[in-house]
Amino acid sequence: MNLISKFLLFFVFTYLVSSALVAQNSNKEWQVGYFAPYLSNMGGTVGYAFDLKELGDNSTEQRKSKQRLQILTQLGYFAQTNVSHNFLLNPELVYRWNKSDKRFFLTSSVGLGYLLAFQRQDGTLNLGTGKIIYRYDDLHYFLPSLNIGLGVDPKKHLGFYFKATYGRKLSIQNANAAFVGISTGLIVTFNSKK
Repeated sequence: MNLISKFLLFFVFTYLVSSALVAQNSNKEWQVGYFAPYLSNMGGTVGYAFDLKELGDNSTEQRKSKQRLQILTQLGYFAQTNVSHNFLLNPELVYRWNKSDKRFFLTSSVGLGYLLAFQRQDGTLNLGTGKIIYRYDDLHYFLPSLNIGLGVDPKKHLGFYFKATYGRKLSIQNANAAFVGISTGLIVTFNSKK
């Protein structure tokens, strides 16, 4: 079983466990968006979020604002043209705040991601065709991150979000490096929120 198969198997397992944990919870949403690490890479993410707990048991606080803890599991892909292809599995613990009568929300989150990068190395020139065949190395990183964001909750089925990310790519084999990026996209729910 190769690394990509293990990576996808882990994502499916994480999704199934998280779905089973919150089977009765009606606040579930999908996030689909554009992901741009270092602003020069291009990619996309798909995420599944569910409410873990609603904060603020005080009735006066609940009337003024909604505060929730969420779990967001994301699978992302991004690439730097002719340099690397990257797969990211990133579960996040999200704190989400908005006023009770408003759809606009603010978020902050902590992520504990796993990054699998296929980075182009040296190449071999085929003298018959003139093409260069490059060798790719697979690099593995642990990717803790801090995120801040904002967005609009879905009124019926669609909302949107914007998020900025800062993290560190940690690896035993390679030098540690900063990781920054932005993402934006749609929030999709299949049951209207009341």
